[in-house]
Amino acid sequence: MDKSMGKILVGVLFVLVLLSIPAGAFAQLPVSPRRFVDNLDVRCYQIANQPPLNLPLRLDHLNPLFISMHLPFENVVLGAPQQLCVPVEKNGIAPPSDTLPFIQYIDWKCYGISGPSLNLPLTLTQLNPVIASLLGPKVGVTVGVPQQLCVPVVKNNVTPPQNVLQLVQYLDVKCYGVSSPGGPGGTVTLSHLNPLFSTLPKEASTLGKVPVQLCVPVTKNQQAVPDTVLPFIQYSDVLCYPASGAPLGQNLTLTHLNPLLVARGLPPENVFVGNSLSLCVPVAKNGMLPPGIQ
Repeated sequence: MDKSMGKILVGVLFVLVLLSIPAGAFAQLPVSPRRFVDNLDVRCYQIANQPPLNLPLRLDHLNPLFISMHLPFENVVLGAPQQLCVPVEKNGIAPPSDTLPFIQYIDWKCYGISGPSLNLPLTLTQLNPVIASLLGPKVGVTVGVPQQLCVPVVKNNVTPPQNVLQLVQYLDVKCYGVSSPGGPGGTVTLSHLNPLFSTLPKEASTLGKVPVQLCVPVTKNQQAVPDTVLPFIQYSDVLCYPASGAPLGQNLTLTHLNPLLVARGLPPENVFVGNSLSLCVPVAKNGMLPPGIQ
C-alpha cells in the first residue's frame, strides 16, 4: 500500500469514528469536576400539599467513597414532593464563566423517601471558600436515615441549553438526615442564579449551626450515566444547613429532566413554592476530593 492510499484510509477511519460518537459528546463541559462541584450551592424552599408520586425505584450510589464501602442499593418509593432547591451565589461571588451556565440550571425537586439508617460517621471538607471561611474547613457528621430523593427539573418550561442538559439531567441526589456537633453558624448574602429568578433581590440569610442533611449522588434503576458527565455527577455531594429568609412565594410548573422519569411519562406539576428551608453547600467525604483544578 502506498503512502497516499494509507492517508486516505486513515482519513476515512477518522470520519467513521467521528460519526460513531453520539451528538453532544463534544459539547463543552466545565473545566473540571472540582470547579463544578465547588460552586454547587442550592437554596431549598418548601413545597406543600402535593399528592405522593408512589413510584418505586432502585437507587445505587455513584460516589467512589460509598462504592468502595460496598454500600448496598436500596429500593424506595417516592412520596410527595417536599422541596424545590434552586442555585444561588454567596456574598456576590459568582461561579467561573465556564461553570456558571451549568450551575444556574440545577433545580432539584425533592420527594420524600424512607429507609434504614446508614449510621455512618464521616468527616466532610467544605469545598466552597466562602463557606469554609464562615463555618470552618471541616465538619463531622453521622449519616442516618434517607429522607429525600432530589431529581432535576425545569421551571416554567425554561429548558437548559443542550450542552448544559447533557450534565444536569443526570444529577440525582439522595438526601440523608445527619447528626453533628455543628459549628459556628453565620450569615451570608444569597443571590439567585437561575435566569427565571434573575430579578429577585439579594437577601441576607442566617445559617444554622448544625447541618441537617447530606445529599449524595445516585442513579435510578441502574440507569447508566454517560462517561462524559459521570466524573461531574459522582462527586456532587452537598451538606444542607437551615437557612433563614423570605419565602419564595411563587406558583411554578415543574417538568422532569431525567431520562428515566421522562420515559415514565410523568406530567408537569403545578406547585406553590413557599418558605425558605435550607442552604446546601458542596462537600467532600473523608478527604476524597473531586478531581481537577479549582
